[in-house]
Amino acid sequence: MLIQNTEELRYLTGSWYASNDFDRVKEDIEDETEELAQIVGDDIIDLAKAIQLKADPSADEIELLKLIKRPIAIMATLRFYQTNLVSHDQSTRKIKVNKDNESVPWEWMLDKDDEAHMNKAQRSIDRLIRFLDKSDLTEWTGSDAKRESKALFINSTKIFGNYYPIDNSARFYYMAIPLMREIQTMELRKALGDDYMALLEAFQNTPDDLTDNQKILLELARRAQALATIALAVRRLNAKVLPEGIVKSLKSSSQTVNASRPALTDEIKYFSQKLEADAFEMLDEIKRERHKNRPEALDYQLLPNHDVRDKFIGT
Repeated sequence: MLIQNTEELRYLTGSWYASNDFDRVKEDIEDETEELAQIVGDDIIDLAKAIQLKADPSADEIELLKLIKRPIAIMATLRFYQTNLVSHDQSTRKIKVNKDNESVPWEWMLDKDDEAHMNKAQRSIDRLIRFLDKSDLTEWTGSDAKRESKALFINSTKIFGNYYPIDNSARFYYMAIPLMREIQTMELRKALGDDYMALLEAFQNTPDDLTDNQKILLELARRAQALATIALAVRRLNAKVLPEGIVKSLKSSSQTVNASRPALTDEIKYFSQKLEADAFEMLDEIKRERHKNRPEALDYQLLPNHDVRDKFIGT
């Protein structure tokens, strides 16, 4: 197990009390280790375990180990707090408080505390991935997430942020890879037609040698991919995993007492449709750009094939 004792858990979270029973949070630590492995890969978790056993790890290894442990610690303690609101006696569930010095928090206070812990955990994962992106660790460069990102027109968090602000969230970028891949293969491939593979291969192998036309197509493709990805994300992903900036955009736009309430279904749909409209506009621009340079790229059928046997009006 990566986190060994109460002292380490308190150092990583800043909120864990020394008097808390560490044994009760061990399984949460194991669960959250598995959750983090889903994002960064099993090899990175195995590397952290190997570093922990070293007698004299390097400074970079110590930093990496801390960055891996921190989101695990924050989320594990949050799960512990959420299931520790009531005690479970043999008779029933109870709340035990010192009525003279303590009081049970309001539900909105608990929600705010949960949100604060989630934001802290997400930021810590962002820090970890940024560290990994700057490293040359084969456990990361050879991971499924990193390999899949290289096959996309938007192949890094920074590039995504150039077209749509995601609070520099590397966690969200890698979580959105399936959505970006869907947009690229389902929409951009059709819009780019014969230019798709040539552009993708040139971008991956010789990015400095792109033609002027390819540079324009790449710019339009990236813009469409970013906008369409956010449109899908707000519909398909839980708001809790979205970057804070996107969540704020989803909240009520009216400057009233309800301006901070969660977005309604209709508001989410409207927000998504606006982004989709912008993305489709970029896809149209791709088609126009291709047609401008190669008129034969767009094969418009101006008149339908006429068949005298077709009957459109009957009596």
